[in-house]
Amino acid sequence: MIRQEGSLRPSYKKSVIRRIFGNEMDQEIRDIIIKHGSNILCSDTFKGTFDQTHHYKTTVGDHILGVTVEAVKVCLRHNQTDDQTLGNVVTSCLCHDLGIVGRDEKYNNNFETLIWHPKHSAEVYKELTGEEDERVLDAIHSHMFPLKLPMPKHREGWILTWADKISASMDILQIPPVTIEEREELLELAEQEQR
Repeated sequence: MIRQEGSLRPSYKKSVIRRIFGNEMDQEIRDIIIKHGSNILCSDTFKGTFDQTHHYKTTVGDHILGVTVEAVKVCLRHNQTDDQTLGNVVTSCLCHDLGIVGRDEKYNNNFETLIWHPKHSAEVYKELTGEEDERVLDAIHSHMFPLKLPMPKHREGWILTWADKISASMDILQIPPVTIEEREELLELAEQEQR
């Protein structure tokens, strides 16, 4: 595997494995993420997620983008495409692990991280967006289910929980849900959207 300079994970082209798992980010998915999440993607908080390792193999930011792509695919596949649902899903996915940034300073061990990062992520969501949507908060608080209670109450929470487990599995197997090239393109489009 060839590591790209300054990256924690290998640079992958659109490989056979990515096509088998169907985890390519197409234009429709990219447009949905930009429409509902460009403000979060452009924040300094989010930009800092690419400096911290996550699941021993990737970065927090790459994991979050993988979760978001998987969740949007679920929405499209199951006709959950109204603006409110897509907005809540994208927002909850982009914010679900923001509270884990700085984990070495915040938490003493992995158990503390498991227990406390959803609460801290919800706090970051509120500070970053100025919003307190019940469905987004429920999704962020419950995304560690079944490892940690509470269980999701709303569909957005179930979608995030499922997408998080899929993306974490792909992270550990070193199957990148989003290539470095796709990430850079998405972040550039988000910047353009915010101008």
